[in-house]
Amino acid sequence: MIGALAALAYLASYGARTPLLALRGLLRFRNIVLVVAPAVAIGFSAAAVGAFLGGDAGEGAIALALVPAPLVASEVVTRLRGRMDLAGVLAIGTAILSLLLIGGRGAIAAGALFAATEAYAIAAMIANALPSVRDAVLVPLRAIGWIAVAVVIANAVVAGPVIDGSTLLAAAAVFASGTLSAALVALLLRREITAAVAGAGLRDPVLGIAFATLLAPQASGVALVYGVFCLVLAAVALRAR
Repeated sequence: MIGALAALAYLASYGARTPLLALRGLLRFRNIVLVVAPAVAIGFSAAAVGAFLGGDAGEGAIALALVPAPLVASEVVTRLRGRMDLAGVLAIGTAILSLLLIGGRGAIAAGALFAATEAYAIAAMIANALPSVRDAVLVPLRAIGWIAVAVVIANAVVAGPVIDGSTLLAAAAVFASGTLSAALVALLLRREITAAVAGAGLRDPVLGIAFATLLAPQASGVALVYGVFCLVLAAVALRAR
């Protein structure tokens, strides 16, 4: 319960910082392709992990495949001097795609989806309707988001996730399939690779941890390892800049 509430707080903190005007970017065909292509690649890799490894590794990989891109994508891309607008549009696109996929995963997943959508959407609508209020509370919103991240991770660790060779392989498969496919599609469509990878090629490890913990606590190990991969990638990219 604590982890679920923290995940909702995490979603609300970023929902309040999401400009809804970014939705217009999803009317462009190239952006739709950038959202869908990596999602398909990640879905196939998660299905392969489930078929060959099964168990907690398979459950964790599927949980990761179902969540959207990192909510922090546009902020990270900004630090990398990339197109934060494109990263934000793509991330919203992956969130919409997640809405279509998670609802069919059973009653628990559907309930979690409903609560998550409310937390994110209501915060986004209020913040966009009252931008001056939103700007005044940006610092507390960021603090709430990071505190929620810490609680989600701590809750997953307490649940006793399995981290072994299968876990590492599952996380690596999802990570590689998403980043490589996003980079390739971005190159073919002449879109910025940094924004494409962050906004469409990666999956939010915090939401992946929360979702996996809710469905099968020990499966959250895949998302935990995946989060480490994301941090390493961000550190390498920031150092290269």
